[in-house]
Amino acid sequence: MRFKENFVEKYSKLIDFEAYKDSVLHRYARQSIRINTIKCSVNEAVKNLQKDGWILEEVPWCKEGFFIEHESGRRDLGTTDQHKNGMFFSQGAPSMIPAQLLDIDSHSVVLDMCAAPGGKTNHIACLMHNKGKIVANDANGFRERILKINMERCGVKNVVYTKEKAEDYFCREEFDAILIDAPCTGSGLIKGNIARTKKLLKEWNPNMIKKYARMQRKMLEKAYSCLKNGGRMVYATCSIEPEEDEIVIDAFLKDHKDCKNVTPRKINNYEIKSSLKNYLKIWPHYYDTNGLFIAALEKK
Repeated sequence: MRFKENFVEKYSKLIDFEAYKDSVLHRYARQSIRINTIKCSVNEAVKNLQKDGWILEEVPWCKEGFFIEHESGRRDLGTTDQHKNGMFFSQGAPSMIPAQLLDIDSHSVVLDMCAAPGGKTNHIACLMHNKGKIVANDANGFRERILKINMERCGVKNVVYTKEKAEDYFCREEFDAILIDAPCTGSGLIKGNIARTKKLLKEWNPNMIKKYARMQRKMLEKAYSCLKNGGRMVYATCSIEPEEDEIVIDAFLKDHKDCKNVTPRKINNYEIKSSLKNYLKIWPHYYDTNGLFIAALEKK
């Protein structure tokens, strides 16, 4: 596995590169699930999984989330009866944060701008008790089909679907909250000696980062135009590139004086380790998960 010279140079300025490199080369992202409380309670799901030999450890920032492994070794969660019945959603532990920052309830109207494959959409539905309204948008037809299959499996009833490019989204109504799980370079997914890591390292280049950053800014502008006054917008990427993360958010806030940063450091009474002061940036070696950036913004 090879790290490009300009990759090493850049990341060495951002983080303890040796600790990061050791994590990438020698440790995989931990498997984790979030219990789908539309179908069952957390206690019911935990007991059901434990009787089948699954070992669960609570994710500290999400009371419905668990790191999971099987007593017999690594096994495929997707083939279990519990997964087929919608008892849980396989989801990276940091990805359980964004929906919790939307400040929503059972009366909210929410836009999930880049919804597929639906992990965060399902989490939103759970937080809304399957009430209110979720508009789940995804421009990719194949991904949209997966989204619908997952919502059906999980029993989500409060969702309608749109199929538009997020940066060109046609705003039919104003929303109480909007989630932008933005397309990105995926550099936060560089974790473990697997094919995806090798592919991401090979394809990593500054020009691609700039291309995504331009698109992400357009998504932010479009989302903000659809947000009610007093509404909450959460922006997340599975990138750890500053150009796609804090730089794009800082620039957006500079241009929108009626918008403020409300990103918390504590969730579920747990202080998240972050490399940034104003936003959440979780690097892969912090918790042996994939990396994620999250910012919560509020329209005054």
